Amino acid sequence: PIHDSSGNVIGAVLLHRQVEDIYTALKPGLLVLLFSMLSALAVSGLLAVFMAERFNQPLMRMAYTAEQLARGNYQIATGVRQDDEIGLLAQNIDNLAGELHATEHERERLEQMRSDFISNVSHELRTPVTVIRGSVEALNDGIVTDPQKVSEYYDQILAESIQLERMVNDLLELTRLQNPDYKIERVEINLPAVVEDAVRSIRQVAQAKEISIKPDINASQVSFYGDYGRLRQMFIIVLDNAVKFSRRGDQATVEAAPQGDSYKVVIRDHGKGIPQEDLPFLFSRFYKGKRNEEQKGSGLGLAIAREIADRHGVRIDIDSKEGSGTAFGFIFLGKPSVVGK
Repeated sequence: PIHDSSGNVIGAVLLHRQVEDIYTALKPGLLVLLFSMLSALAVSGLLAVFMAERFNQPLMRMAYTAEQLARGNYQIATGVRQDDEIGLLAQNIDNLAGELHATEHERERLEQMRSDFISNVSHELRTPVTVIRGSVEALNDGIVTDPQKVSEYYDQILAESIQLERMVNDLLELTRLQNPDYKIERVEINLPAVVEDAVRSIRQVAQAKEISIKPDINASQVSFYGDYGRLRQMFIIVLDNAVKFSRRGDQATVEAAPQGDSYKVVIRDHGKGIPQEDLPFLFSRFYKGKRNEEQKGSGLGLAIAREIADRHGVRIDIDSKEGSGTAFGFIFLGKPSVVGK
């Protein structure tokens, strides 16, 4: 019974089981709870170790990759592929390695070009300088005394000096065009007028070889933004080659006409054509074929023409077969505006 302060019975507690039995029933529950806590602690520890490894291994691989990049090994990659922040960081490191590899490859290419350029310049300059020196020494030492021979030696010195001057000028021109900081003057020009001007300039050279140049210009006014002098120079270089490699009495044609959204100029000769093995190297500096006509130039003309075309966004197509002539096509891709015909 439960009594109040006055001794009256106000309630009673009824026990269906003994208290000792309740304590006995609690012990297995406490053991289960303890086991569960220990199991949860073990599982969380294993998960912590797994997560630590999952974070640590990619970080270690990225650290190793960064170390290799610092040592100049730009072909390495992290190999980490995860859809999280670590995976994004690894991808950025791989992209950086790729950019560095491309930059290193470009540096090596430019270094090789520089080495080849110096070698080619040295080779090309050595011949005229040697000829001039030999001729001057022969005249100075009195080895050559016959007036006709003396005149021939002077003519040879003059010819080699002109060739040397032309080569130096072409080198300076090509170097200037290949400099990214060199800005060409772009103004609105009339493309047919540029073509006609180039044809007029080369006619005197063509007449000396009895070669006629026939222009076929389809439009009288085609507006284009570019450098008039440079584009004229580009056409003259190819026209000069057309005359040089044409047979006496042949005809060269210059066709110019709109072509869709572009404007195409084709300079065609009916000369000896270009051997197939020479086509891949046609725009290389100092490259000369084996024919006698090709040995007279500096080997820089077409390289200059290519640089001018690239600066204006002009595509150059070549169609040539040995023995049946050559056609140089200049496609102006800047959507020239045809005003009149």
